[in-house]
Amino acid sequence: MKTLFVTGTDTGIGKTHVSCLLIRSLRKLGFRTGAYKPVCSGADGQNVWEDVERLRSACTGQPTVFGGAPPLDCICPQRFLAPLAPHVAARAEGKNVDPVMLTDALQNWEDQADVVVIEGAGGLLSPLTDELTVADLICLLRSPTLVVTANRLGTINQTLLTVEAIRARDIPMLAVILNDSTPADAGLADESLASNPQQLVHWLDGIP
Repeated sequence: MKTLFVTGTDTGIGKTHVSCLLIRSLRKLGFRTGAYKPVCSGADGQNVWEDVERLRSACTGQPTVFGGAPPLDCICPQRFLAPLAPHVAARAEGKNVDPVMLTDALQNWEDQADVVVIEGAGGLLSPLTDELTVADLICLLRSPTLVVTANRLGTINQTLLTVEAIRARDIPMLAVILNDSTPADAGLADESLASNPQQLVHWLDGIP
């Protein structure tokens, strides 16, 4: 079973959107494809975690993968209510993020998928426990990584810092995805949107 980790420069910049596109694209290529979000926080009043449900939907309908309907716990085994960092949200419920489960629960997919798309929480250095960040988890999983960044003012600095942190840890780097996260009713256009792609190509030194 191969894995592909999707991280980002921030929260709310389109990691789930990109992850779902990857899952559907891999399915079209004939791969049994799973989704795994090791931990998440922030649910609506009905205890629904939107990102987890979107990932689950992207995997649903593959007859050879959990009979076509992956269990929620296989998509995300650790889910907390408060819209806070996962370990802080867990404490608000009198719980802790289980660091062993972050890696071990991925094995639920071992006989079910050829490829599993793993989506991190927040940005690369976002804490998951008091000791582990998303970057630490990627190193433990030894997973090649995609970085999602938002096409907006400031993304050059954020992206270069994230890529520098990835390279410092010898994490296999696949690509940077520049995602247009600007709301349709945002008003005046951000003038950096047109120049950001060229600037990233220049500064990323061969990374697609």
